[in-house]
Amino acid sequence: MHPYVDGVVKKINQSVNEQSEKLENAAAKLADRVEQGGILHVLGSGHSHMMAEEIFYRAGGPVFVNPILDPGIMLHNGALKSSYIERLSGYAEAILADLDLREDDVFLAVSNSGRNHLPIEAANYMQEKGMLTLSISSFAHSKSVQSRHSSGKRLFELTDISFDNYGEIGDASLTLPDSDERYGPTSSAVGIVLLQTLISMTIEELAERGTNPPLFRSANLDGSEERNRALIEHYRKRVPLLR
Repeated sequence: MHPYVDGVVKKINQSVNEQSEKLENAAAKLADRVEQGGILHVLGSGHSHMMAEEIFYRAGGPVFVNPILDPGIMLHNGALKSSYIERLSGYAEAILADLDLREDDVFLAVSNSGRNHLPIEAANYMQEKGMLTLSISSFAHSKSVQSRHSSGKRLFELTDISFDNYGEIGDASLTLPDSDERYGPTSSAVGIVLLQTLISMTIEELAERGTNPPLFRSANLDGSEERNRALIEHYRKRVPLLR
């Protein structure tokens, strides 16, 4: 097995096994809110925006996910610009203010470093709305740097339930011989499995309670479109990208 694969698998097992109680707690709380009509809002900038896309509108995935995919914080509109905007105070409120936000919703912020204004201010904003807040970040990285936010807090110190992706400081996990250069980032691979585990546990929790989980079926399966369309109509007003 290649060292990168070995390292990622170890981090995945560590992140899920050592945070099993957190996952169970978060899954139960998310299931509570889904039963009450709530949805899960997901925000990540830079590469972390992939977490929001990962669980949105996909076969076997839940319909109750609202990905916050603002162009300004995504790499395809400028990598350097994305980094700049992530550090810009006030931008989080600008992209959240027009969303349909309710106390029964849940918010997840994903940021490997957890030190920049955007995820921190977004988490604060959602907490002010009375929302349960979750986060995924590298605790080791966060603890090695100072927050760029005026509060001095990093993301994992702010959210109600904070998950560690067990990433290395700087994310890259491998080193070249006779060199201090590092490569092989792990935050996306581990974060996606951690998040999909949380979603799977939430779906199972809903089913155990006798609540039919609202799940998409593949659009490439015969007969799926009519069923999916009914679910979309139910959530369309809450999830702007379901259009």
